[in-house]
Amino acid sequence: MAKIDRVKEFINYLKVVLVLSLATVIGLVSWIANNYEKENTLLLNLAISTIVILLLITILINKKIIKDIKSLEDL
Repeated sequence: MAKIDRVKEFINYLKVVLVLSLATVIGLVSWIANNYEKENTLLLNLAISTIVILLLITILINKKIIKDIKSLEDL
């Protein structure tokens, strides 16, 4: 497998992970919107912290995708 094909496949894999993390964030935000009045603050805090972690992961994945796309120009 050529190096360019390997980089393209890795970018595709990262795109899938990016979409899954964003879908999870959207689901958690909608869950919080439906359950913010309930008294279970532990679950709400856990959901908020998970959203923050997933958004940080999303930013890192996005930067990696951009870096890999720019590296394709050199190949």
